[in-house]
Amino acid sequence: MELVKKTDDQGNIIIFKRYHGRAFHKEIPGNVGDHLEKQVTLPFRPDDVLLCTFLKSGTHWVFNITRMIQMKTLQYKSHMAMVEYEDIGILDNVKSPRLFATHLTYPFIPKAAKEGQIKLIYVLRNPKDVVCSFYTYLSQLRNSSYIGNFDGFLKAFLTEEIISCGGSWFTHTREWNSAICENPDLKILILRYECLKKNLYPNLVKIANFLEVNHDETFLRKVEHAVSFENLKKEHATKAGENKVYEHRADKGRLPVYNKGIVGNWKNVFTVTQNEAFDVVYKEKMCDMGVNLEFDYE
Repeated sequence: MELVKKTDDQGNIIIFKRYHGRAFHKEIPGNVGDHLEKQVTLPFRPDDVLLCTFLKSGTHWVFNITRMIQMKTLQYKSHMAMVEYEDIGILDNVKSPRLFATHLTYPFIPKAAKEGQIKLIYVLRNPKDVVCSFYTYLSQLRNSSYIGNFDGFLKAFLTEEIISCGGSWFTHTREWNSAICENPDLKILILRYECLKKNLYPNLVKIANFLEVNHDETFLRKVEHAVSFENLKKEHATKAGENKVYEHRADKGRLPVYNKGIVGNWKNVFTVTQNEAFDVVYKEKMCDMGVNLEFDYE
């Protein structure tokens, strides 16, 4: 599949794959359509869990939280089995209990997930913080999908031609929320990044209950400590954060997934003009949503 490479009037370059008129990350292997067609019918097991997020929405953080509770361990793990990036054979050979992750927007997720055969955890984050974290992340990678300044990236983020897995943050959020509203049989837990940051422990209990895993308070308190931003960043800097799969993107394959880990960092990045432009697009694209999308900014 041919890569789409676009250059704006400032010389900023963005690269992605296009499938069915939608933008997909260039790291998705081979032909996007062929790969997605294979993963749609991926055989799932009853105790599988699929973590669903837009890029840079706390995916690695919630992955480690969920995995620790699911596996009854405090061991850090940097590599997630992402259904849109991994070979189907590799996914199928993962031992149970399995935790997969995806950035795909709802229409492209595996059939079994749509049919309520497995549990889904969906995490939503303030898009203003998402775009800041996303830009910082891409700026630190080799062979990056974006080369340029923040202003150019923000303008791309507000369109459908942004590095994604089937849709912009706006499309991803709309399609996931429509699916949640229209499919009451989905086994899904909805989490807010900002709520996790503000009061983590009750959410650990919520995740444990959702997974139907019994854990006492002593263990969950240990998880709470283990998944603090400082601890995860420290663990990621060790050998545990290395991964040969990503050596073409970062030294020793250690992706720069931990930036600041705070709520409201966009206030330190956005100009007044950028914020106003963002709010116009946000209002236009999200004003008719049937769910509460108010975000904590502090």
